[in-house]
Amino acid sequence: MITMLNETREGERRETIEELFDLLIVVQEMGRRLADETHGNSYSQVRELNELLHQARVQLTKIKDSTVEGG
Repeated sequence: MITMLNETREGERRETIEELFDLLIVVQEMGRRLADETHGNSYSQVRELNELLHQARVQLTKIKDSTVEGG
């Protein structure tokens, strides 16, 4: 019973990670579009946002990889 519960939770965790990963891809694309459309003083803020989005995706990839490895 406990094993089945743990497997269910692990499956849900993997699904949540995949959904978040897909969402980050979309958000990063929107950030790139915003950078293309932004000029002047706001451009540095958009670049900072895009760097944070990139860091979030890198971190999520680490989490995803550790889940696949079972860690």
